[in-house]
Amino acid sequence: MAFFSVIIPLYNKEAHIQSTLNSILNQTFTDFEIVIINDGSTDRSLEIVQSYSDQRIRLFTTENRGVSATRNLAMRKASGPYFAFIDADDFWYPQHLEKLYDTIIAFDHLSVFSTVQEIETANGVFPARHSNITSALLQEVDLFETSMTRSILAVSSLAIHRNVTETIGFFNETISNGEDTDYFIRIGFHYKIGLYNGITSRYTFVSGSLSNRAFQREHYCDFEQFWEIEKSNPAAKKVIDLNRFSLAIKCKIYGDRANYNQLVQSIDRSNLVFKQRLLLQLPAPVLVLLHRLKNYLEKKNIRLGAF
Repeated sequence: MAFFSVIIPLYNKEAHIQSTLNSILNQTFTDFEIVIINDGSTDRSLEIVQSYSDQRIRLFTTENRGVSATRNLAMRKASGPYFAFIDADDFWYPQHLEKLYDTIIAFDHLSVFSTVQEIETANGVFPARHSNITSALLQEVDLFETSMTRSILAVSSLAIHRNVTETIGFFNETISNGEDTDYFIRIGFHYKIGLYNGITSRYTFVSGSLSNRAFQREHYCDFEQFWEIEKSNPAAKKVIDLNRFSLAIKCKIYGDRANYNQLVQSIDRSNLVFKQRLLLQLPAPVLVLLHRLKNYLEKKNIRLGAF
């Protein structure tokens, strides 16, 4: 039995999966298996994975069911005590699993672990920025206190003990947008995080775009499930309100006034900065223009914090 089970959902990533797999196979810590669920890919993704002969790779193919169902299936098929996640277009530096292992040994009373991630954009690579973390290389942190600017947890830098699923369950398969946010918030209410404060992974960022496809609120995280529990945790309330704000803006852009109103009513306005409170008041056409500006600036490595 391997120490880590590396969980990879795979759907139409022929341009990236080879680089991702090579980054895993080049790890300095080698006690792992790789559980890949090919989620009905229609490109060459499956063929590329099948070209590898490493016996640590376990490949399964299903009909297309979405990333949450795919991750859940991989976790159920995994044999290791720890699940290390990576998406099929992300990248690990060679010491990623070694540093996660060191963090697990240092904080053997914890069940959730992470390293720091960097983000690749069209205009370069920059480190993710988080709130309220110290300069210590190894530290025990609270998800909500450290996620006021960006979540301290990211899929491709996360490792959990398999017993976490017994407490909070698996990824919500009804969500197709923000399923990781939903899972991280559930983690935050039950677990502290063992953090290695160094960059060991890279996330490939693709800026959001507005499209003509139908916007369906039910495919996003239901933040109201946290309504009671967040009342006793101000940091959690703030982080969840920031997520409500982002979703409310999307609802207004797509003309979903009912869900916009419901989300806004749940937000404590004191958890928002002035720019965010102002954005909530702007008409949808102005928000569309600002959203396009935001995407353009992100390609230039400039992030608008208010969004």
